Amino acid sequence: MSEQVRAPKKNAPPIQLTADNSPRTRLARRFMRLLGTLLIWRTTVKVTHHGTENVPRHGPTILLFNHLSQVDPPLVGGMITFRDVTPIGKEELLHNPLTAWMMHFWQAIPVKRGELDMQALRRALYVLEHTNDMLLIAPEGHRYKALSEPKEGFILLAAKTNAQMVAAGISGTQNFRRNLLRLRRTHVTINYSRPIRLKRKLTRQEYRAAADEVMYYLAAHIADPALRGLYSDLSKATTNYIEVVG
Repeated sequence: MSEQVRAPKKNAPPIQLTADNSPRTRLARRFMRLLGTLLIWRTTVKVTHHGTENVPRHGPTILLFNHLSQVDPPLVGGMITFRDVTPIGKEELLHNPLTAWMMHFWQAIPVKRGELDMQALRRALYVLEHTNDMLLIAPEGHRYKALSEPKEGFILLAAKTNAQMVAAGISGTQNFRRNLLRLRRTHVTINYSRPIRLKRKLTRQEYRAAADEVMYYLAAHIADPALRGLYSDLSKATTNYIEVVG
């Protein structure tokens, strides 16, 4: 399976370009950052963030976050100014005119939920192995009011690339839409963890347990305990499969 992923057939769809190898993408992302600054960061939210110095500047890196609102991805990625991100988002975003153009111009990776999307997997591996972009992933695969069970795809990617994982715990954005309707700014807190990585090569049967360990690590960095959901009891956190880097 590894060979099929790393060396796709000649008739497979081409690997999408990222900011590292496409001047057009770099220009589009620069414009969208400016737009985000004007429409989000300076007008609708007030962000307090901690730990961006923990984010690696080089090497395969997966940035994980708890997903509460549609504004989470640009906020979590936007606080990091020294390195770019390639988000992974559900394919349905391509069918929404409001989000489709953002997915296209940012060169985000659409993924088909509920199945093994080999094209998305190839693109994600390419980003980790051949560019300096980080992958931005919501491990649950969808928005939830509090942490829920994750998909295991991010563990698969970390296992194949030995990528470091940084947890970004975000809180406050669950109030974004309500505050926007009331013309109020939303106070948001984002905590970036020290990077972790898998201790060793895992069997497929160990992916689930490793994913749960990462989710407890993410929960520990969410400022509002009410948003930790299934992973609220931090005393249950273990480190059988993960370790802090450095």
